[in-house]
Amino acid sequence: MLVPMARMELIGPKNIFFDVLSLLHEAGTLHIEDLSKKIGSGELPLDQMEVVENQLAEQERMEELLIRLRSIIKALHLPSEAIDEVARQKHYLELWQLDSKELAAEVTKVIDQVEDRTSSLAQAQFSMEAEMGLLARYEPILMKIQPLAKQIVTTGAYDSVALLVERRYKGALEGLKKELDNITSNQCEIVSTDVDEDTTAVIMVFSKKYSEAVHKFLAVENVNQVRLPSEFQDMPFDVAYDQLKQRREDLPAQLEKVKDELASMSNTWYMKLTTIRDVLVDKIDETSAIPKFGQTEYAFVITGWLPVDGVKDFRKMISDKFGPDVIVNQLEIDQHDFEETPVALKNPEWVQPASWAMSYLMGGKPMYGTIDPSMIWAISYPLIFGMIVGDIGYGAVMLAIILWMRFKFKDKPAVQLATGLLGPAATAAILFGVFYGEFFGAIPWQAGWIKEINLFGFILPYNREHTVEPLMMMALGLGVIQILFGLILGVINSVRMKHKKHVMIKSGLASFVIGAIIIIISMVLLGPNMKPAGQALGALAMGGGFILVMWFGGMMGFVETIELMSHTASYLRIMAIGLSDAIFASAINEMSSGFPPIVGIVVAMLFHAIHLVLAVFTPSVHALRLNFLEFGGKYYEASKAEYKPFHKTGGEKSA
Repeated sequence: MLVPMARMELIGPKNIFFDVLSLLHEAGTLHIEDLSKKIGSGELPLDQMEVVENQLAEQERMEELLIRLRSIIKALHLPSEAIDEVARQKHYLELWQLDSKELAAEVTKVIDQVEDRTSSLAQAQFSMEAEMGLLARYEPILMKIQPLAKQIVTTGAYDSVALLVERRYKGALEGLKKELDNITSNQCEIVSTDVDEDTTAVIMVFSKKYSEAVHKFLAVENVNQVRLPSEFQDMPFDVAYDQLKQRREDLPAQLEKVKDELASMSNTWYMKLTTIRDVLVDKIDETSAIPKFGQTEYAFVITGWLPVDGVKDFRKMISDKFGPDVIVNQLEIDQHDFEETPVALKNPEWVQPASWAMSYLMGGKPMYGTIDPSMIWAISYPLIFGMIVGDIGYGAVMLAIILWMRFKFKDKPAVQLATGLLGPAATAAILFGVFYGEFFGAIPWQAGWIKEINLFGFILPYNREHTVEPLMMMALGLGVIQILFGLILGVINSVRMKHKKHVMIKSGLASFVIGAIIIIISMVLLGPNMKPAGQALGALAMGGGFILVMWFGGMMGFVETIELMSHTASYLRIMAIGLSDAIFASAINEMSSGFPPIVGIVVAMLFHAIHLVLAVFTPSVHALRLNFLEFGGKYYEASKAEYKPFHKTGGEKSA
């Protein structure tokens, strides 16, 4: 649900402005409203608060130090020992109490102690790792060439070039020899040998006076030359191989030494450096916030937002610190303010993954004043996913993997969100698997393992491969219900936002859907005497709704009506994709049954594993699409602002 927000205004004498700003920063509950645009447009009869020249200079100095500091921290590693949070907080407070000059001096002193050494170690580590990767690429090439190179003795009057040629193109060497003889006046020799079943190593030896012409020819013809790193280029290939091999043996120990020294520096400096970073960030944030406020000749004006349930404590905090010197007002807000009101959501833990997916797909959290549909998404996404997959075996494997990932990666928020979203979906797949009677595409009920159940004439489990119509009706029924619910939410949101035109259009579309439902119910459930009346009522609701949509929406209303029918029909993808998945799983079982038992089991496991990946990806995409496009498009308006209170890092642990 959306957290109710209050808009607060603080007015006080300018001589205590920085004390008030510091308190707000420390409290960390007020989302600062930027008044500069309203002041600039003349909407507010105030002047913009200005940062004085010496504060700008201090901010620029801190920003420079912060850049240097972050580059040092990036080069270090997380220390192997846990960071002492009490010591971190103590150090933070000591630094925070320093004035700007003292802080800059202290930070500069620390940076000067570690910057050069950290930079050189980080550069050494990067260079060694890059060199190891480069040498690892060249060693197997030289290993193939060097036996051939040992057969050739060259003097200072001759140059050589090594090539690697695919054996299927070995016949082209004769043509290459003729071209080189023309270039070198027959002063060229080519020696080749097969180094493996796919590759032939070739070394060409020629007079040095033809080197430029030969290399130019090879470059033009895009011949695959072996180009060694610069430090090995002037060596014979067999010598280069020995040198390169030795270098590869020496590098790991040297790299480990550099890493050990970096780790030692990390253990010594990481906590101090990250705490200094937090202090600098907070100091810069505090100065950067100043232009967001308003002022008169003698007073400052600060406005911002915080949750309604925090207003009482906020008033008390200001009163305890400043008494009557600072006036705290709670301003009234209406639908005109909703677009700019920062949004915060408060939902049960099981709803939060769906809330995150909804906010991401819809371009932001729902606008303030509208309905938060997070809980609806948390139910409808697993429902649609389960209807599509509907297999006990696949669902159980998914759920096992998801539970393993949740326990394995407890400290990874992204993994927790993803598994929190997929866990209920996998559970729904198992439940619908019971309903469909499917286990890795097989139908255990057909083997007589479990007796079928007759539920009011409907046989359970329901075999969706044999009878498609009920599955089609379930998919369309879900679509009609969800689309209608989305339109009702759209009407409610439009009423709250006082958008009369939107209220009428969405009401007309809802009436159109309700009329269609009445007609279908009349045809299926009502007797001969009542059927005409029901159909007439449904037609009246559909016609009235369509007229309402056209009256207020014009041609776009007609387009929205067509789109409404298209979006409802889109729910048939639940039937189509689910049916194709079931047929694919059955086909895997039929195919594997044609092999000997052991081979058949291996084939079945391989293809079911591939199908499992598809069974996670494809239904997820379509379940999310139906939620955010077909359903969400009927009511959702994204907020432009998220509740982000003005707060200090406070020396909190961070990477």
